[in-house]
Amino acid sequence: MIIMKLREKINNLRKLLFDRLINYKMVRISTIAVILVYIPLIIIGIIIAAYFDPDGYSILTNWISDLGGSPHTPAPYLYDIACIVAGTLTIPLTFYMENLLAPLPKRQGSQIHYSRMRFRLVSSAFLVNLIGNIGYIGVGIFSENRDYYNLHTITSSLAFGGFTLGAFFMGWVIVLYDTKIPKLLGIYGIVGPLTTIIIFLLINNPLWEWLLLFSILAWIIPLSLIVFNKQELKPQ
Repeated sequence: MIIMKLREKINNLRKLLFDRLINYKMVRISTIAVILVYIPLIIIGIIIAAYFDPDGYSILTNWISDLGGSPHTPAPYLYDIACIVAGTLTIPLTFYMENLLAPLPKRQGSQIHYSRMRFRLVSSAFLVNLIGNIGYIGVGIFSENRDYYNLHTITSSLAFGGFTLGAFFMGWVIVLYDTKIPKLLGIYGIVGPLTTIIIFLLINNPLWEWLLLFSILAWIIPLSLIVFNKQELKPQ
């Protein structure tokens, strides 16, 4: 009896946390906060690094992670905070989009059907986006100055790979199904970040790492603005 009551309380708490996590207003605030905090921190970090780096910091010749390491900048914590903030505050968006795009069941006679392909695509997008969120938090924790056991490289790979594949799978959902999100953005989600990461892996230079970051931002920011400026895009 005690175990059943405890399990019921845990389930109720889990449901409450999930409902709060995908609350429209909360997700909108957290996503706007990412845009208003993350981007300025990155810009300020670049400016400080460009001024204080003995060799002159530049996105043409320096890796993104150099913003979080010495001797490139006296303020590596700016980049660390930016990564942790972005990774943490986009977790609600990941859950929100999964709830928004998940296939709705349709009753046909006595049976209930739903699109298995859409379910697989949405589930895949959710999983890899969540990996991207966690990876980006890890980038801030295990910065270039704290690259224990090569964890900085590992978390960076998880972040870039997660967000790229998240855009790819979600892009297919937008293109193949009626989501009320522009198909053109879906096409970009499929092609944009994926093409950039392939070129980056082949060329492996700092500029293409920056272009990969920009290509991911060019997916996430418009998607967020579109979703939160259309009332019909609230989950039913």
